[in-house]
Amino acid sequence: MLYKSRALRDSKMNFHQARPYSRLRGFTLTEMLVVLVILALLAAFGLPALLKYGRQGKLEIAQTTLKQIARLEAQWFGEHRTYATLSQLGYPVDSAISAIYLAKDGAISGNATQASIYRISVRLGAPSAGAPASSASAGDAAYYLITAQPINEQVKETRCGTLSLASTGQIGATGLQGEAACWGK
Repeated sequence: MLYKSRALRDSKMNFHQARPYSRLRGFTLTEMLVVLVILALLAAFGLPALLKYGRQGKLEIAQTTLKQIARLEAQWFGEHRTYATLSQLGYPVDSAISAIYLAKDGAISGNATQASIYRISVRLGAPSAGAPASSASAGDAAYYLITAQPINEQVKETRCGTLSLASTGQIGATGLQGEAACWGK
């Protein structure tokens, strides 16, 4: 076939020889494996870090609540020369166990829910007394111990365990890392 111009001849050859979209190409097995390996590495290193920050946030919510209760106890002591129960401080208390429940978002309730992460209670009396707050008389309430016991999904967090704060300023944590690591001192 004779072409009138070289440009026409080249365009016809290119049209028939190279069709860039004539065959769509998929991913090769190697490319898919590389993507899967990258995703697995991100999940292996990223997910634990993300979960750690979530647990750390819940721990900080509990610590803040314990400190808030301690401030209220100090105010109450200044006015009454004795420490108060949670109900005297105005918290909605679960009357069966004299405790309040702390949710993931920091909300406080008198009833345990699925969103509850800590059960918080106050024990009044002498530092060595084992009596619960409800049996402490006004004369014995010269000491308090506030505890935040993990419940529901927070039980899985074994790094700090049960947190405590006493009227003497003493802090506590029953977990694997102890007070210094859990309270940031």
